[in-house]
Amino acid sequence: MFDSIINKVLGLFKNEVEKKISNVINAKSIKLDSLPTTTEEFIQFRDKMAVTPEGGAVSFIVACILYTQNKQLGRECAIIQTDASQLQPSNSGYKGFDLTASNNNMLIQLDTKPYIAYSYIQETSNENGYQLPNAPFTFYIERTEPTDGGKYMKVFIRSTGADTARPIRLSKNDKGIWKGMEYSSILVGVNPPKLSGEKAGDF
Repeated sequence: MFDSIINKVLGLFKNEVEKKISNVINAKSIKLDSLPTTTEEFIQFRDKMAVTPEGGAVSFIVACILYTQNKQLGRECAIIQTDASQLQPSNSGYKGFDLTASNNNMLIQLDTKPYIAYSYIQETSNENGYQLPNAPFTFYIERTEPTDGGKYMKVFIRSTGADTARPIRLSKNDKGIWKGMEYSSILVGVNPPKLSGEKAGDF
């Protein structure tokens, strides 16, 4: 009888482990032939791309890249690709909304470290100063897993400037679009770009 109880417990444990494993999406890469150049283009791109958590993660990274090239455009795209619960009413921003103060503080880190966003394109490296390559641009998703009881999805996306993949938590809106809920880990520092022609710190 004792053995049957043990086997039953082990069976339940095995089923739970298999269930969790089946919910984890293994590594995949996403390639983009170009980047949006307007807010309207970004929305069209996002509506096609962000129907999966992985596409939602890449859409947010693209918004960050655009921010480094055009702050107004990039901010609007970041707002568009952020969950409504993480926005606040504003006279600026996009259609009466802007990022919350904490999310804005994360985004503006790109003002001085734009290469953080570039590092998610797999053709970059700190050796070449994270210079943007010619298209196509490759983004590498290491894994995707449910979080908060399955309410959200956490996507781990690889940075060429970090040893481990960085997570971004996403939620799906009523239209089936996956948007960023929590992305502080995406915007933290990476290995600094190596300077060309001089040693780092040798001014």
